[in-house]
Amino acid sequence: MSPPTITYCGNVHPAESLEEWLGVLAGPSAAVARAFPGGGDGFPLGVWWTAATAAALAHDRAACDRVREALARERLRIATLNVFPYGGFHAPVVKAAVYRPDWADPRRLGYTLDAARAVAQLVPPGTTVPLSTLPLGFGRGDLDAMAEQLRAAARALARIEAEHGVVAVLALEPEPCCLLERVIDTADFLEGRVFARSEDEALLRRHLGVCVDLCHLAVVGEDALFALASLHARDVAIAKLQVSSCLELRDGAALDLLLAFDEPRYLHQTVADDGRLRALDLGEVRQRRREFETARRIRTHFHVPLFWDDRGVLGSTQAELQRVLAALPREAPLLEVETYTWSVFDPAWRPERDLVAGIVRELTWLERHRARTDRGAGGPVSCAPS
Repeated sequence: MSPPTITYCGNVHPAESLEEWLGVLAGPSAAVARAFPGGGDGFPLGVWWTAATAAALAHDRAACDRVREALARERLRIATLNVFPYGGFHAPVVKAAVYRPDWADPRRLGYTLDAARAVAQLVPPGTTVPLSTLPLGFGRGDLDAMAEQLRAAARALARIEAEHGVVAVLALEPEPCCLLERVIDTADFLEGRVFARSEDEALLRRHLGVCVDLCHLAVVGEDALFALASLHARDVAIAKLQVSSCLELRDGAALDLLLAFDEPRYLHQTVADDGRLRALDLGEVRQRRREFETARRIRTHFHVPLFWDDRGVLGSTQAELQRVLAALPREAPLLEVETYTWSVFDPAWRPERDLVAGIVRELTWLERHRARTDRGAGGPVSCAPS
């Protein structure tokens, strides 16, 4: 049995166009690969393409040829895609716009399939590629319409597999304050609204699954090992694990330490005392500070480097990561570091000045802590379609 693939998510790099993304390949991605080699077949990339880039690659063979040549030149290979942010992920203000368009909007389906068609031309036949996507949407949404579009996506992915021999697994990524907030919610939605309402359930299960982001689970207080075991027991594909930590304040009286991380670009959902207090963003926490100052523990959706923790009042959920990694089987799903927040850290706090060095340090930390046992809690955990 081979150990899990380890990579990092490319959404940390601003790249709105194909040309910009090719620049990322030749620049920071190649630098990470040189410092953290991925073996004889090249360093595995976690790729983020905007909708515009995915469309360019899906419909232009010459563009795919350029990418293929660049990958070979830099000794890189594509291991997984992030098709969550449609575009503009490094705009001055992103916040809840990252959830648009949602899964009721045909543009979301088009973007996802463009990315799948493109990657199917860039990886060898027989490859399984997880594609993580948003948890349906944010606020309200037509769940039946979303379920129908997911079924359409899975059927299109099956046609791509028949043509190219590449298995794309579309993975819903539950996130705090979204339509699917927990892994258990996601499994219930897939089984109750997507799989059970179709005659081609086996096909849907092959191409639809879950992306488990450990930061998100920590914020809402969902036990990751129980969630993984539940997915396995229900035969819901675990497409990949996003290995990430969140901020943890261990005494609400020190709230200003947490509020120092309030920034304008990303949404930082916050949960205190196992759900007793909740806020959509740190700005709301500031407005309701009297409530949050009484909390014993506050966790905030602010991805921090895996290697960073502090035993004082403000630290991270690194200990939870270590617990999960220690229990994973040796043949586990792909592990993707997703600390996309480097650009919004206060320079005075930032634990690594250079982005490439920070990414390599995270990958090294994960390599050192990943599981080497044959079995974990709940039995084998695999992303391989049945």
